[in-house]
Amino acid sequence: MYLKCACRRGRNHYLICESYAAGELWRHRVLKDLGPDPGAWIDYPGGNSFHVREGLEEELRDLGGDVSDDALEALFLPFLDPRIRRIVEQFQRYDPSKKPWKAYSRDELFRRQQSLHDFDKRRLHYLRCGRVDIGNLDARPWPFLNVLIDKSRDEIEAVLEEMERELPPWEIRPYLYTALRCQTRFSHLMTRNQPEALDPERVDAVFLEDLCRLNRDPRFFLGVEDHLPNDLHAYLVRYAILYFDSEFERSAPGRGYVEDFIRKHRFYAPPRRSGGFDEAEKAACRRLGIKPEKLRGMSRRELTRRYRRLAMECHPDRGGESEAFVKLQASYERLLRRTS
Repeated sequence: MYLKCACRRGRNHYLICESYAAGELWRHRVLKDLGPDPGAWIDYPGGNSFHVREGLEEELRDLGGDVSDDALEALFLPFLDPRIRRIVEQFQRYDPSKKPWKAYSRDELFRRQQSLHDFDKRRLHYLRCGRVDIGNLDARPWPFLNVLIDKSRDEIEAVLEEMERELPPWEIRPYLYTALRCQTRFSHLMTRNQPEALDPERVDAVFLEDLCRLNRDPRFFLGVEDHLPNDLHAYLVRYAILYFDSEFERSAPGRGYVEDFIRKHRFYAPPRRSGGFDEAEKAACRRLGIKPEKLRGMSRRELTRRYRRLAMECHPDRGGESEAFVKLQASYERLLRRTS
């Protein structure tokens, strides 16, 4: 049983829903429309106590819902009076029933995780780790994926949507770029994991292509009865809105420091020579328009800024030549070894 927010007649309504197994598939059903304010279903008899409106639990049971007092109160916890909620949360205890996967063996967990869609895995990985460059999520069972096991498509979307509300504005586009695995559509290692450095029109086009491709994927919509492959489903419409209502932030707080850290550890830096520059390094300086003596006092960040500006000008997606872009990238990597 879970709570989701849906728009009905231009107003947000909160629905109590339930996932249920239908053979090998998981489907969902709506048990109760709570209206625009779930808090209206909570009564406060006095002190720090509360209870969900009398009769709701019985009504849900009559509809065939798997209901318990604890599960129902957990759904309404976010809508409690803040003062009472803080007190209640202090006395909450771990409930094994909230983690049914604890009963599964490692092999069974792995099998069930393998049935999850890659889009779900990449979304959850980014929401948990915040990384654009995602490794192999199919190599072994990952504990953070268990929260998506044995859920309908609708419940998975409700779980992830709740987590997505915590994303800062500048992370929305990188999140969607990563979740749809758009980086595989760009060939250059140095830029494909940095979408803000790519041609924005090309990135937008790739995003739309991959979103529409996902909309035609029957595996993603297993158990969903109201989907037409030629009409973008509501689950994905919200992503199109999120994407075009945001933009890649080139100056997100702390991003420059993180990028510098990654680059310092990505490239092997041989011992610095005390002498001058060899011919290859001089050629690299000329390609980036830097005098060798100036490079000695240049930081990695300054070098990266210059490289990005030139990369945007000669990138193949902007009409530049692929060979020139590759040479520029090789020169940049060579000069990185000479900067501090």
